[in-house]
Amino acid sequence: MLNKNGISKRALTVFSLLVVMFWAGSSWAGQAGKKSQLTDNQVKTLIASASTPEQHEQLAQYFNQKAAKLETEANEHTDLANAYHKGKTPNMGNATLCEQAAADERKAAQENREIAASHHKEAGDLRTSTAH
Repeated sequence: MLNKNGISKRALTVFSLLVVMFWAGSSWAGQAGKKSQLTDNQVKTLIASASTPEQHEQLAQYFNQKAAKLETEANEHTDLANAYHKGKTPNMGNATLCEQAAADERKAAQENREIAASHHKEAGDLRTSTAH
């Protein structure tokens, strides 16, 4: 039976099913590619006890993820600062605060990238020392 748009109920059902299957597959694939985020306690424990390349790589990944989040927040603060500048009644005080927050977040992101690089290097050094 055709509806008023000329689409059969069966075609609509099949299409809906395909959309649901695509959505479910995409959601699963996205989750499969993500590693679970370490908790604060796990990070502290790893920092205190890391002795394998894999543990140092876990820490490097943690600090890189933290840096990425800080970079996203910095971009958001930059956008907010721009909005304050362009407002109907510009609020330079809030714009300045947002610009400072963005600068602080970018600095923290860079520091987290440096910590990640240090752990990545440590992992490489451990791999080299065990290979000999």
